[in-house]
Amino acid sequence: MARSEASIVLTLRVPPELERRIDRVARQRRRTRSAVLREALESAFGATGPADDPAEEARRQSLLVSNRASERDALEFVEAAADDQGWR
Repeated sequence: MARSEASIVLTLRVPPELERRIDRVARQRRRTRSAVLREALESAFGATGPADDPAEEARRQSLLVSNRASERDALEFVEAAADDQGWR
């Protein structure tokens, strides 16, 4: 986050076990707990405003479904049903 951007202070109560997990992740990443939590919140709630990129969102969604068995079944059906004679 750029220093020139406005921000607010948010206070959260978390159970001790969650605090330990946050601390562990922060140490592993060599980041502050605040930075780790900001990343988690941005990941959970997504970016907003002009930074949103439709192509990036389409790729994100494509990656989410690419490993689903139902998606593989659908692709296999389309490939089997397609009439590709005469196409190069």
